[in-house]
Amino acid sequence: MKKEVELNKAKWLVEPGCVVMVTSGTMERPNVMTFSWQTPVNSADPCLILLAISHVRYSYELIKQNHELVINVPGQELLEQAHRVGQGTGRGRNRFKESGLTPVAAQLVQPPLIKECAAHLECRVVQIFEMQTHDLLICEVVRAAADEDLFDGRWIPEKFHTLHYLGGNKYGLMNRTVVAQQAEQT
Repeated sequence: MKKEVELNKAKWLVEPGCVVMVTSGTMERPNVMTFSWQTPVNSADPCLILLAISHVRYSYELIKQNHELVINVPGQELLEQAHRVGQGTGRGRNRFKESGLTPVAAQLVQPPLIKECAAHLECRVVQIFEMQTHDLLICEVVRAAADEDLFDGRWIPEKFHTLHYLGGNKYGLMNRTVVAQQAEQT
């Protein structure tokens, strides 16, 4: 038997997405925030990622200044840092210093990469759809890099555990690969 789910909790039926840390600003004034509202919307060339971001976020202010950001992918070993940079605002604070994360220069965009993360997607915002409380940013990936020991065209969950936000201070882990049997072609 299924039970009704309150509409304000319905998003948890399709969450959790992979937790990422989005960097914005510049190397001189870097900012980082935890993020789980993202999805690929075009996997061909160009690769496009959609992000939903609140109007009130300091990170959004910085993104609008240069229309650039970096999507950094942390694993289980960065759980505490990912959770910490998701608390409160980065305005007037140095979240890199507070969390012990290391900003390093990106190759094609102004915001920094996070050295400790397993992957980075350097992005330029190509379109913004204004919504009520969150805007939808269409981001073109202009450069992507991942740790070759952890990514072979897809994450190797036996080696690298992506974080998946479950609400509050709870996270899930992707920790194994399962393979479906091939269906016969008819």
